[in-house]
Amino acid sequence: PIDFDYTLAQFHSGLTAAELGITELVAQGTSSYAGSSRPRIENILQAMSRFNGLIIRPGEEFSFNQYVGDISPEEGYVPGRVIFGGRTIEGVGGGVCQVSTTAFRAAFAAGFPITTRYAHGYRVGYYEQMGEGPGMDAAIYVPGPEEPDFLELDFRFVNDTDYHLLIETSVFPGTSTMQFRFYSTNPGRQVVKDGPLIRDVVPPLATRYEANGDLQLGQQLQVDVAAEGSYVQVTRLILDEFGNEITRQDFRSQYQPWGAIVQVAPGDPRLAQTG
Repeated sequence: PIDFDYTLAQFHSGLTAAELGITELVAQGTSSYAGSSRPRIENILQAMSRFNGLIIRPGEEFSFNQYVGDISPEEGYVPGRVIFGGRTIEGVGGGVCQVSTTAFRAAFAAGFPITTRYAHGYRVGYYEQMGEGPGMDAAIYVPGPEEPDFLELDFRFVNDTDYHLLIETSVFPGTSTMQFRFYSTNPGRQVVKDGPLIRDVVPPLATRYEANGDLQLGQQLQVDVAAEGSYVQVTRLILDEFGNEITRQDFRSQYQPWGAIVQVAPGDPRLAQTG
């Protein structure tokens, strides 16, 4: 005999959105990936597809890592630039953090309690476009089986309303933007962003040069840009329909200073500057 595990459908086919409380657009989060490489864009498209059409029940905690799944070549992800071990390296899934960052912005705007959020190690230019400024990013990392000692970084929030939440995602190649849209019912709250507050600014590190055997003398390829180090705080105020403060949540980010990284041909005298 063969044993089966049966999983009942969460919703029956005749159920309407209105019955679930999915009646209006309550928030959206947008970010720009302008200037991204083709592999980075491929990873963004792959990850965004995992979230389109998700329904989060009342009281349920959303976990980004649960839905993004295994970030591996077998799941359609390709090598790209990722932040790992205090620097940017080539790794599978570069660009997925742009998806978690965009989801974070939607959850922020919707007023959902955010239970887990990690800032990136340094300020990333992609995440400060479109007038967002620093402090509105959310880093994720899913360790593989061969990395038992590495910390998992997740992004999580709770649907604290009495209504179901429908998530829709879109990528707009014409404007190099991506978007999470949250549909539910607003329980009567307003969301106000205060900040960013930026302090303890540290100048960027010196430019580093790396050898790239595919380049000829005189050629160069910049693979990282310089960024200041700083402490950044963004505060979210939740107000009721009359403008009275219900709660507030601070999102703190400690960004390390970062130097530009430029790849040059082997034998380039600038390699000596890096050591």
